[in-house]
Amino acid sequence: MDTDHGVALPLADARFYEIFMPYEIRLAQRRAMTWGSTPDDQLPPFFTGLYLVQPVYAGATEFPRAEDGGTELRRHVETLVRQGLRDSDVLGYLGENELLAVVRDLDPHQSYVVAQRLLSACNRSDLLRAAGIGMRVGYVVYPLTSQPNYPPAQWIQLVRLAAVVGGRSPDSTGGTGFGLMRGPAAATTNLPESDLVDLAFEDLDSLVGAGLLTLQRLHLFGNF
Repeated sequence: MDTDHGVALPLADARFYEIFMPYEIRLAQRRAMTWGSTPDDQLPPFFTGLYLVQPVYAGATEFPRAEDGGTELRRHVETLVRQGLRDSDVLGYLGENELLAVVRDLDPHQSYVVAQRLLSACNRSDLLRAAGIGMRVGYVVYPLTSQPNYPPAQWIQLVRLAAVVGGRSPDSTGGTGFGLMRGPAAATTNLPESDLVDLAFEDLDSLVGAGLLTLQRLHLFGNF
């Protein structure tokens, strides 16, 4: 996935996401229904990537307050994350220090590369390292089935799933992350997508083992 940093778009906020995300989920569903049971290796880039970037504290106990350099660190993280995104993608804060990047028109085979870019850029930061702060990436590539029916108004659950997936990384390092996408058996299952998401919170490993979902682990490999 190529990036283009010619325009610095404003950061989104929670209110923006409340309006934008149901539309984005519905759009991804319509596109998926159009392509039906097309094999994964022939799918066009109609997926939506939800990338949650969260701070983890290796040496620090919490994110510094604004008067102690927190504002500078936040802006630094924003810059690092933007370097891995295109101008057509959306970036903003869900929580005080949680960044959500919505990567549109995503080729699922490129989802791993996007996450590696975000993670590697943060991991190389001397400023974050000096502050004892690492960044963890968790992501969900939506839709998760070939017949998606997840209620768009419940989009926040997909982001929470990204947080759970990313949380499989050891908190002590902040140098790894995980992602989730549809599995090789997604086109043949009759399991409703809403049930699939609920089960992913309870027993993700079983769904991965059955081929309904694919779990990707991130590693740090040089520059992207």
